[in-house]
Amino acid sequence: MSNILAKTAILLSLISIHFLNYATGEVTDTVSVTASRTSTNLMSSGTSFSVLDRQGIVNSNANSLVDLLRTVPGLQVNQQGSRGAIAQVRMRGAEANQILVLINGIEANDPAQGSEFNFAHLTTEQIQRVEVVRGPQSALWGSDALAGVISISTIPSGEQNSSLTARAEAGSFATTNSNIAWQHMGDTKVNASISHLDTDGTNIARNGSEKDGYENTSLDFSASRQITTNVNLSGSLRYVDSSSSFDDIPFSTGLPADADNTTESEQIYGQISLRLNSFEGRYQQRFSISRTDTDNETDTGTAINAIVRGTRDQIQYQGDILRDAHTLSIIAEYEEEVFEQRGEVFFFGDPNKNIDIDSVGIALEYRYAGDKWNLSASARQDNNSDFDNANSYRLTASWQSPIEALSLFGSVGQANKNPTFSERFGTFDTFQGNPDLVPEESQAWELGFRHIALNGNLLTSIAYFDATLENEINGFVFDSNTFAFTAQNIDGESKRQGFEAEIDWNISDQFSLRGSYTYTDSIAENAVGKEIDEIRRPRHIAALVGNYALQKTNINMSISYSGEQDDTFFPPFPLPQEQVTLDSFVLVNVAVNHQLSEKITLTGRIDNLLDEDYEEVFGFTPPGIGAYAGVRLTW
Repeated sequence: MSNILAKTAILLSLISIHFLNYATGEVTDTVSVTASRTSTNLMSSGTSFSVLDRQGIVNSNANSLVDLLRTVPGLQVNQQGSRGAIAQVRMRGAEANQILVLINGIEANDPAQGSEFNFAHLTTEQIQRVEVVRGPQSALWGSDALAGVISISTIPSGEQNSSLTARAEAGSFATTNSNIAWQHMGDTKVNASISHLDTDGTNIARNGSEKDGYENTSLDFSASRQITTNVNLSGSLRYVDSSSSFDDIPFSTGLPADADNTTESEQIYGQISLRLNSFEGRYQQRFSISRTDTDNETDTGTAINAIVRGTRDQIQYQGDILRDAHTLSIIAEYEEEVFEQRGEVFFFGDPNKNIDIDSVGIALEYRYAGDKWNLSASARQDNNSDFDNANSYRLTASWQSPIEALSLFGSVGQANKNPTFSERFGTFDTFQGNPDLVPEESQAWELGFRHIALNGNLLTSIAYFDATLENEINGFVFDSNTFAFTAQNIDGESKRQGFEAEIDWNISDQFSLRGSYTYTDSIAENAVGKEIDEIRRPRHIAALVGNYALQKTNINMSISYSGEQDDTFFPPFPLPQEQVTLDSFVLVNVAVNHQLSEKITLTGRIDNLLDEDYEEVFGFTPPGIGAYAGVRLTW
């Protein structure tokens, strides 16, 4: 704790120097639609959030969102090898399945994969905007939002012209990537796109030579129509079909080894939404029906492939009452999740299961937007059919100080995470579920400030955060009665605390910098009550993104740093599991876009420019340096 306070004091001193050297400027117009149930301005928000916009995505030439999330404060990425391998994202030291992922407002966490979202299959071709909201958000968004929300939109905003865009790219590891997108603007707005990525990949094991390839086809469609002045009907559909090769982990070594294993996956995310405005916009309503449907089939050479399928059907209503500085939002949700598992019967049991759970959530959010103060209070109750009901709340405040363009903000809240299907009912082989699990519960708070300087061209922000998790579910507990592993709510607490610092600086019309640093101390109690560092949570992560725009050429460079982190190694039986340390590493990516004409742009990218040799998961080796070139056409 003393180290954290010391580092905070240093950063506060630096920010104070910043205030003395730069004149104040205009308040930024960055808006979030996820930090609250109604849109809120950055300087008015009582919680931390970051935004990645379409222009930044285009400048980076990145084809995987994973590469961009490494540059966001508070986020830690762990990918099991090359492109298409499982990619987890953790926020402020929390578990990967404690982050809610929304795609066009649809809950995208996979019920069939531990209620976690696998970022490996999310290409950037269709993404228009990404919001990352940090801190407990269950009072607004439900169970999976214990640590925060990552909201992804593939729907263009504003009044862009109708257009047709095509892109093709090729490069290292026999990689090809293509995309075509059509946008029509009028009384009815339509957006449609299709992309295809194919790569031979690299060998993710430390030894051997077999490459682990990947293929991904993604389709996006959205449409909206303003039926009358006060009635809008919209819908969106996203379909992803992917195939990933991966290695085996034999019991003889406990490390990845070459194997001809594949996982075929399909994801469907769909929603229909109706918006109504009444009483001159003072009463707004939204009705929506959405579905998440996933199918994962894994072939490891057994007689029967392992199959897990999950669906989530949700009906949601939100009513917003707006009067002067006051807003009251009323949210009602019904959700049904279905889990289906198929596999080979072993002597440990029959893995074939069909299970469903339903829940009803009721939430309220009140917001006050004054000249100096912006306040919010929200509360939610989720009534679950098969386990304990859960209550959550959140309070936020921001204060616009007499110093122009300086705001202080803070939030406190209680959030929860429901047990997953696999934790409650088991999976394949030697893991048996525990139907008596109760939801995890987190108490968290944050305090920080934001400052705008240089006529609105420099944003500086810093936030201290603290969270305590109770009833944490340990999914690797050995049951001596059954000689199998199971899941249990563990005694004691997990504590996550630290701070984030971020700058966004438009130095000139041509040159901009975005930088961040996050310190996270994430500690849990082991079986004998001793405090230990949680795995895959580096204490230090940092990033710097620079962009230089000439008249026809744009150069973009990102540098991301991940400090040392612990991981777990399971050596051959009967040796006990070991805590191992993964080395720190630096990743440098460079991208160039050159506009040949009004319709033709040449693109280039180098990933891992320094050819860094590193591991984000023990034993899994990511690819080395890679170079790619392409062309983008616009009509």
